[in-house]
Formats: sequence, C-alpha cells, structure tokens
Amino acid sequence: MIPVSTAAQVRALDERAIRDLGIPGPVLMENAGRLATDVLLDLHGTAARQGVRVLCGRGNNGGDGWVMARHLALRGVPVRVAALPGPMSADCALNRGICERMGLAVDDDWQPGDDLGRGGAGLLVDALLGTGLASDLRGVVAAWVTRANASGLPILAVDLPTGLHADRGAPLGVAIRATSTVTFGRLKAGLLLEPGPDYCGQVIVADIGLDAATFLQAGLVPSLASDIGSCLGMPEPADIAAWLPVRPPGAHKGSSGHLAVVAGSAERAGAGVLACNAAMRAGAGLVTLFLPRQAWDRLGALRPEVMVEDLEALDPARFSALAVGPGVGGEPEVVERCRSLWRDAPVPAVFDADGLNALVGAFQPAPFPRLITPHPGEAGRLLAISAAEVQVDRLGALSALAAVAPTLLKGRHTLVSGSPPTVNPTGGASLATAGSGDVLTGLAGALLARGLPPSRAGCVAAFIHGYAAELCASELLVAGDLVEQIPRALQCVARRGPVLGRV
Repeated sequence: MIPVSTAAQVRALDERAIRDLGIPGPVLMENAGRLATDVLLDLHGTAARQGVRVLCGRGNNGGDGWVMARHLALRGVPVRVAALPGPMSADCALNRGICERMGLAVDDDWQPGDDLGRGGAGLLVDALLGTGLASDLRGVVAAWVTRANASGLPILAVDLPTGLHADRGAPLGVAIRATSTVTFGRLKAGLLLEPGPDYCGQVIVADIGLDAATFLQAGLVPSLASDIGSCLGMPEPADIAAWLPVRPPGAHKGSSGHLAVVAGSAERAGAGVLACNAAMRAGAGLVTLFLPRQAWDRLGALRPEVMVEDLEALDPARFSALAVGPGVGGEPEVVERCRSLWRDAPVPAVFDADGLNALVGAFQPAPFPRLITPHPGEAGRLLAISAAEVQVDRLGALSALAAVAPTLLKGRHTLVSGSPPTVNPTGGASLATAGSGDVLTGLAGALLARGLPPSRAGCVAAFIHGYAAELCASELLVAGDLVEQIPRALQCVARRGPVLGRV
C-alpha cells in the first residue's frame, strides 16, 4: 500500500529524518534537486534542450530549484533562474550561492517573456512555493504564476504546483497548471483530490531519503502519532492479489457464493444484464437476477448461466449477498422495496444507482453488512448537499457517508472508506460510459458473495474495474467491454506493473 500523506505528516517525516536519523537538510535538498532533474530530462528532454527557466522562491522549495539549476547546467542544458526577492531560508541561500559562484544567469525581477539570454525557453520549472501554503496567492507570486500559465510552455512543478492546497487539492486563488509534478517523500492528498489532478499533470514520487525515518526503532527517540502517518492508502497490485478470494481445490459452485441481483426494469433491463454478467465473470458461483416479468423479453444479452426469477419471489435469506439498485426505477413500490432490503436483508448487500436514490431521507445504518457505491450526485442526495460540495471535500463526504455504511465514492481517483481510506489508482476517463457503474455493482456483489467484507470488496472492485478499462483496446469502450476483460484483469493483477512512477 502506497501511503498518501498530509503536508503536516510529510513535514514531520522530514523533521524526523533530520533530527532523529541525522540526515542533514542540505543532503535532502540535494537529493530532491538531483532526482527532480533526472525526471525533468526523462519526461521533457527535448523541451529542456531549448532552455529551462527555473522559478525559485525564498524557502526550501526554492532551494530545490537552485539545486536543479546547477544540475541542469552541469548536464549542458541552457538554464536561467528567476528568483523571488527577499530573505531566504538557510539551505536556499546556500544553494543560490553555489549557483552564483558557478556564474549561472539569475534574474531577481522576472519580466514578461521567456528569454533566457541564449534563445527562447522550452520549459519552466515551478519551485516557488511548497506544501505550507494556506491562504490565497497574492502580489508578485500570483503575478508570476499567472505569467507562467500564460506562457504556453510545459511546466514541471517541484513537490507541489504553487498555489495548490497540499491537503485539499483546491487552488488558492490562482495555481500553477503543471504538465508534470515531482513530489518528494510521499504522495500528498492534494495531488489526488479534486480538482488537484488538473493542476499537477503526471506525478512522479521521488524518495529523497525520508523513508529511512520509517525504520526508526520504537522507543529509541520521542515520537508522536502524527510523526509518520498517512491520510490515505493507494493499493498496489500485490495488495489486490493478496485480498482476492481463492477457490480451494474442493470448491463447488455453492462455495463461491450465490448472488441475488435486484436490477433492471422494463425500460432499463440492460442494467441487470450488465451487473449479472459482471458478477459471473468476477467469480460468483451462482447468480440469480430478480426483475419484473415484463422485462424478461429484454434479456437476450444475459449470460445463459444466470438464473432469472420474478421480483416478487425474492427471499434474501436464500443468498450469500445482494446487489441492489441499477435500473430499478423510482416508483413508490420500488423505493419501499429497496428500503426494506436495506433494513432487513440478513446478508451483505451493495446498493447503487436507484437503490441509493431510494434511501434519500431514510439513510440510516443497517444491522447487516452494507456497501454503497455512489457517484457525487448520488452522494450529495444522500447527504442533502450538492454534487459540487461533495467534490470540493471528497474526504469529508466519504467520512459522512461511511458513518452510515462502508462507501465507495466514485470519481477520478475513487475513494473507499476504511482505516485509512483508500484511493484507487486504476481506470480513467474511458469509464465515463453508460452501464459502467452497473458492471462495478456486479463486481462488488460477487466479491461480497465470495466472502470479502464490504470495504475490502469495494477496494478490490474499484481496482479491477479500472484495470479492466485499461486492458480494453479502445478508449471508446462500452460497458460490455469491461465485463469481458474482468477475468483477464483478475488473472493479470499480480503481474501488473507499478501504479505510480517513482525515482
């Protein structure tokens, strides 16, 4: 599990590396600047050869920029530094002095344009401000950020795009829109929470030596609970592989769970078809679809292995788990049925789509295991807030929903409740297609039927769902394509490459 930390947690890790391990601050800064230079040349080598302008602040983020300028010059890259005027941190001043003694070109007042003195710049480096920013940018820094964004040049951000809140992912007035970001030590939550990804571009994590602090012997030095912590975890393929249910040699179809799917209607029978087909592909031993008889003649795409029964015959106690909601509609009798299943079904259940809408105004903890999988609009309805408010504080919304039931909050970087919550690294914009959520419901239902607890089922389902999308040959996939890739995603997950770039 890759830890995702708050700015305070990373600062505490930095302090422990310096104070308790004895790694000097300038060494950490040197590591940061050198590794960031490696990433810059790897990702933007062609643009860098046209010239690099490094925008340096007065603190340690600026110090990282000065180290980068030195290493770029040593590798033959034309470089010029624009430095914010004013007093600097000790390590920043140290590295500025080295650059000045090397004769690097420095401007203390960056004027409009990208001129390097030796031809136009091909790339900007944002090393203005780091993770400590808590108020809106103003003055010369805001002007420089606006100018950088308007330059049309690719931008590499150092640790965090200037102006982006490190924990919330919100721009503070104005923020750098980076093409790529090299972040140090650990991922910061703001790089993953909306709208942070729009500002950070491709993210690479550089281990500058902070992880060594996680090896401090317990009791050897004073510590606080927050010293080395995380606010989120990002599952890796090995985590998912370890959590997947395994069929023992003597398994039979009943031992892999029997899932009841309450989904579809005369108008939206396809939702039930997709959920059931996904559940079969995800390893449920038996799947039964419950929907009104008037919809049965629209089930031509349903896999022949799936059984079909009339909705009125549903007895939840017969099954290992339920998947409730996709396409069932919003008629009063449907709403009451969904609410009854939420309250009374004595088996684990996942609720999505219309099943969640039915719970609006009656969203209370159930006495049996439940998993909900809302998108921001559905989450907002359950919490009586807008979808926009959910997106502004996705972690807060997740926490509020999880106080009622384990939650998978859909979206870019889907969140799943837990201790700590997890953030899903797979998938992408190709999942924004009709029926994609129905496939996820079937996946989660199969995992519940196979014995995974709700939060774990949500975490695995989100990962496999996104990975199946990545395996599809076309960006313009349809939901049925996802279903067919589920077995391959399950089979290949242990062999999947890293979910995140690291240096």
